[in-house]
Amino acid sequence: MSKAHKGFRVKQHKPWKMWVGIFLVLLLFWAFFVLGQAYQSYQLMQLDLERATLLARIDELESRNHGLVKKNAQLEGSSKIEHDAYKKTSQTLVKLQREILAQEEELVFYQGIVSPANAALGVNLQSFQVKQKNNKKSLSYKLVLTKQGKISRKLRGGVKITIRGEDDSGTRELKLSDIRLENPGKATKFNFKYFQVFEGDIAFPEKFTPYEVEIDINPTTKKVKSFTETISWARVMLEEL
Repeated sequence: MSKAHKGFRVKQHKPWKMWVGIFLVLLLFWAFFVLGQAYQSYQLMQLDLERATLLARIDELESRNHGLVKKNAQLEGSSKIEHDAYKKTSQTLVKLQREILAQEEELVFYQGIVSPANAALGVNLQSFQVKQKNNKKSLSYKLVLTKQGKISRKLRGGVKITIRGEDDSGTRELKLSDIRLENPGKATKFNFKYFQVFEGDIAFPEKFTPYEVEIDINPTTKKVKSFTETISWARVMLEEL
């Protein structure tokens, strides 16, 4: 005897649930996008505010310098007491001029880390500078890297610095990691959101005369390009410390 057929079960299809799910996902993406834009605008506004503060400081220092220059002119050819005052004022003027230079350098630095929001993500070689130290046997170096593009992303990678020069044997290349006085041989790695500064002391072998420096930037962050920049030694050398 055959079993009775139970018939077909009809399942009710509810497409509106799928569309509601898609809508919620799109809404979530949109919310993250709006929050990201707002955060980026806030960061840029903060940098603009710091830049405006620096400009105001420069104007103030320039105004003070102008007054000091006028006072210097009035003090010339006067008595010893006035001459001493003039000398002291001149020293103050030099100090203020250095402050202005430092402020202007800082302003350039901040301008360097403020890039358009639609700029491609990448690493900027903001500066590489070397100064002779008082002992004449060593030098102090400073490397500054900044970022362009999306504020929220970090940049990671490594830097290789090669200094080319000449000695009695001819042309020679020295790696910064080999002539660094502190932590020699240690690789230079970067990991930053806005900027990163590398500083240290180096010493050249005797009779070695540098003529250029090659800086290789090798990011490990996806879609960030590597690049190499070669700079003459005369350009990276600053006044004596």
